[in-house]
Amino acid sequence: MMAKDLPPRENTLFKRILKCYENKQYKSGLKHARQILSNSKYQEHGETLAMMGLTLNCLGRKEEAYDNVKRGLRNNLQSHVCWHVFGLLQRSDKKYEEAIKCYRNALRWDKDNLQILRDLSLLQIQTRDLDGYKMTRHQLLMLRANQRAGWIGYAIALHILGEFENALNVLLTFRKTQEGKPADYEYSELLLYEASIMVEAGRFKDALSHIYIHRESILDIQSWLEMAGDLHVRAGELEESARVYEHLYHRNPENTEYIEKYITAMQPYNDEESLDMCKKLQVHHPRSEATFNYSLKLSSGKAFRSLVDEYLQRQLRKGVPPLFNILKHLLQDKNKLSVIKDLLHGYHTSLEQHKKFNPENQETEFPTSYLHVLIFLAQLYDYERDTQQALHFIDRAIQHTPTYIDPYMVKSKVYKHAGDLPEASRWMDEARTLDLADRYLNSKCAKYMLRAGMLERAEETCALFTREGQPAVENLNEMQCMWFLTESARTYYNSQDWANTLQKCHEVEKHFVDIVEDQFDFHPYSMRKMTLRAYIGLLKLEDEIRGHVFFNKVADIAVRTYLYLHDKPLTATNGLGNGETDEMTEKEKKKLESKKKRAAKKKQQQKQEAAGGGAVNSASNAAGGGGPGGKDKKQATDGEFVPPPIVGEDLVKTETPLDDALKFLDPLRTLSPNSVNTHKLAFEVFSRKGKLLLMIQSVKRAIKTCPSSPEIPLHLTQLVQFVKDHGVPSGTVGEIAKSEMETLLPGGDITQWLSAREKSSGSSDLKSFFMLRCAHATLSPDSSRDQLNQVLNYPLSAPCCAPPAGCHDNASYPADLESCVYVLDHLKYGVLSPSPEDIAAFSGKCRAAFPLATVFQHTQHEAADIVPR
Repeated sequence: MMAKDLPPRENTLFKRILKCYENKQYKSGLKHARQILSNSKYQEHGETLAMMGLTLNCLGRKEEAYDNVKRGLRNNLQSHVCWHVFGLLQRSDKKYEEAIKCYRNALRWDKDNLQILRDLSLLQIQTRDLDGYKMTRHQLLMLRANQRAGWIGYAIALHILGEFENALNVLLTFRKTQEGKPADYEYSELLLYEASIMVEAGRFKDALSHIYIHRESILDIQSWLEMAGDLHVRAGELEESARVYEHLYHRNPENTEYIEKYITAMQPYNDEESLDMCKKLQVHHPRSEATFNYSLKLSSGKAFRSLVDEYLQRQLRKGVPPLFNILKHLLQDKNKLSVIKDLLHGYHTSLEQHKKFNPENQETEFPTSYLHVLIFLAQLYDYERDTQQALHFIDRAIQHTPTYIDPYMVKSKVYKHAGDLPEASRWMDEARTLDLADRYLNSKCAKYMLRAGMLERAEETCALFTREGQPAVENLNEMQCMWFLTESARTYYNSQDWANTLQKCHEVEKHFVDIVEDQFDFHPYSMRKMTLRAYIGLLKLEDEIRGHVFFNKVADIAVRTYLYLHDKPLTATNGLGNGETDEMTEKEKKKLESKKKRAAKKKQQQKQEAAGGGAVNSASNAAGGGGPGGKDKKQATDGEFVPPPIVGEDLVKTETPLDDALKFLDPLRTLSPNSVNTHKLAFEVFSRKGKLLLMIQSVKRAIKTCPSSPEIPLHLTQLVQFVKDHGVPSGTVGEIAKSEMETLLPGGDITQWLSAREKSSGSSDLKSFFMLRCAHATLSPDSSRDQLNQVLNYPLSAPCCAPPAGCHDNASYPADLESCVYVLDHLKYGVLSPSPEDIAAFSGKCRAAFPLATVFQHTQHEAADIVPR
């Protein structure tokens, strides 16, 4: 930046302002600015006013800052300095689109300013304006062709846009300028990045040739080997691939992926041949757990029994805590489950009688072996949902060694799976008290307490490990502790506290916004450090961050809450104010609301003061001086945009709940299309909005994702009923709707479709049966009572085994705990119009099947004000 029309003295002061700003000496910079402006000739000097505003912004005086910058801009609209400063101010407030406009105006008056171009390129990649980013990086390259950053930045822009050949040509041209220099990590990373672009372009043989030609220059041997193995497979060279993966296996024999890819490349004819290959590998690494586990996966019959017997004895003798989880994937095979169960009972009997795993063994076992057999048996029966046997064995384990933590944790899980969440949290708390310094146990205990509805106790438990002098909830929120916020939102949702539910959901959503914002510093940092492949991975991760499981969970809760607010708008007497404003006048109510808002703002200000201040990134930092960990955290937050506090009471008063629900739903539809729950939620929202084509789309995607989903019959029936009641729009939309409906329902006979569905899987599980009854009731409201009676007469019995995860046929599990809770929630919500006695009758049947489940303890009708899952 340079000042115009200033005499030498004032020009020197202006340069000092710039230096003070770059060194974060804001008060000194402000003093120099005032010295210039105190001169009556220059009191309206635009660039000085702009820099004064930028300095004030860093001191947290935003209103003054904007006033000074706008005043300076009015006095000198042709100054690139003023426009650049205005852009920096907008950027500090996260107004990236406005900042880009300011930078473009600045470039009109100084088109070759490197600093402005760099700042513009950062905002363009941050906002994913990829075409603009490409043009800006190209301009930077033309201005400074001797700088590495120009070449790399332009190549990355081309790569992201899918112009692979152009990106490779740019990198090749740049590499020619590096010939003769000794190979280092940065050059090695450049070569691997070039190979990764070739892979994306589908040039597998060229990529393979490239990494072999430059093998001596690539210092990351692990990455080279992994890329070589993958490329040999893609090129059809399986023998070479097997050789590479065998080498990788010898480098890390505990990596299951290497074992799988080695065996795949060897092209075995059957599992027996694969098992022989696995055994050959194990000769070189007999202590490799990954190899042994993979052998268990491949083996069957007597071979499996022999291997798993050897493995179990060794691991139980050593007392490996995660043994059950290691072998859990084998239990999906009923034959292997039977073998493991038989062996464990044999160990149990033999250890009790002979203190040996097998009477024929010569050496006796330590008492801990018997303890771990009891724990494993309890876990095995818990997996089968045989709660009585699981508690029998785990109680014996606790009696055997009362000071061992693991049995208490297993007992807690048994109660959790049985539906007794308060008891589960009690036993997890018992485990926690055995080791008060264990953060994992503390977190696990707090999670169980939250699920049991013990919010205050959970916060007190977490407070043992959070920052002193700060409320635990605030500290956990500040640390972006997603699991705590998600579980808190679920707890509030179950207790029908809608304000706090939405507040927690929006807090989690804000953390995802912050994660996206946090990538800003990595744009210059990654090019400077040449971590190019990791940088491309970061960009892809950030684009898909809202597909994360935590966002999925909280979005589900938020959407269902907004659906409730649409179906049953709240008032002070039914949930908004918890009845505290019932007898107040309108004036008193307004005073109370104002008081709550002031308290929330004061709380937010105190939190900010406790966190300390900081400074917005200077122009030099934005150009590449900053980086992760490269600046003081306290300074980094000075002058930053502080979003308004999230107040649940304001969120719950929304007049557009369906539009607010879409803010959570849209990312799910884009990033979690393989989750059937996404399409179920989408149908619920779009059916209330009356969006016919989107309703059809949601049903189609649900059928494609999980054809056996229980809700599909009801949603398809509601769709047909919607068309019947409202008709099909005219024009193109109507033609598309008719065509899609014909595809979904050939012949248009929903009754026939429901009958066919019922014959194929209608009574295979309680959820499907219930949803079919709801579908029939939707078609014929007069039959609701008959459909409800069929549900009430459905035979309930606890399953003998845990239902498999995912979308599978649950024919062998007619009435698991989750299904019973699912149906009960729908009945409480008023589906099929049940009476209080009907709900009590169904709850009683469920209680008989699941006597420990606390959700069925209350038999009286409860108006469930939650949207059932």
